[in-house]
Amino acid sequence: MGDSNPYKDSVGNATVSLPIVAVLAYGNQSYYTPESDYESMMEVAFFLNKYYLWVVFAIGFPGNLSTIITIIRMRSLGSFTLYVVILAVMDNLAITLKLLIYQILQKKVNIGTSGCRTFQFFGNFMVSYANWVLVIMAVERLLAVKYPLKIQKLMNCKRSVLALSIVGSVIAGIYLPILWTAYFNEIQQTCCFDTSSAWLLSFLQWANVSMSAFIPFSVLTVCNLLIVRVIKESFRVRNALRSMQQTVGLKHKTSFYKYDVSVQRQVTIMLFTTTLVFVVLMFPLCAFKVADSRWKVEPLSNEYAAKYLVYQLSYMLCDSTHAVNFYLYFLSARKFRSHFLAMSSCATPTRAASL
Repeated sequence: MGDSNPYKDSVGNATVSLPIVAVLAYGNQSYYTPESDYESMMEVAFFLNKYYLWVVFAIGFPGNLSTIITIIRMRSLGSFTLYVVILAVMDNLAITLKLLIYQILQKKVNIGTSGCRTFQFFGNFMVSYANWVLVIMAVERLLAVKYPLKIQKLMNCKRSVLALSIVGSVIAGIYLPILWTAYFNEIQQTCCFDTSSAWLLSFLQWANVSMSAFIPFSVLTVCNLLIVRVIKESFRVRNALRSMQQTVGLKHKTSFYKYDVSVQRQVTIMLFTTTLVFVVLMFPLCAFKVADSRWKVEPLSNEYAAKYLVYQLSYMLCDSTHAVNFYLYFLSARKFRSHFLAMSSCATPTRAASL
């Protein structure tokens, strides 16, 4: 059995230290006998490594494209819908670029050092930025739940664009060292990193896994817990405001308020569902990264094969976060679902709505 170079893991995901396949690490595989289930588990891992990105692309690309078209046709671009569109665009770019570089390197195409640096930089940037757009959405939604009467003043499209720009600039700055440390290894026909500066390489590895996985996972977990905690209090405030409006006889405002509460509730459910699924799918990668250095395995052992299989499964789930959002929106947001179905059937929605 030959080695399988995990090219896609170098673009858009953190570098995870797995033991090299024994034929490379020990030079002569004939001295070692694989354990009983080693080959079968490795075959499964190699199969996932080779094909799962195609499945992610086939599910995620049309879904994200449908999200973009649906939101644009709703003709109501608030801060939340702006985030949804940007997230869908970045998800599509991330999975497309990742699949592209995987195919290029698998076919041994010489893309040169400039090509490696370009793919590495933008691949890592897009994955991390997509996850951080979701973080910004969750933080804003937490503020909306906690301070429902002030959110319109706190956040608008201009401030949302500013927040997106600042976060994007920070992420791009963190990944800038890639532009002078990555290079194309013509012997191995793959992208590598200059190891002469160990501290810089270590920084890039930890910055990558932190920006793309650990920090978004932690922030979204906290945001979800806080949203659950304060949502009842938020709804009590809204109900009190509605009662006050009814007392003074503002029937038309009460009607609008009911509609606004309905929309805000759908937005909260929609985002909570999306971030919860993100946390669930990202957890295996975070757990694997924490356990990686302590999980010692022997070459050609069943445990070695099991670790490599877990490694592939964790990245498969991680990459799936770029493919599932449309389907979560469709299931959790009635307004989004009605607009998409109306668009699909060439009908016109009876009432314009905002997410």
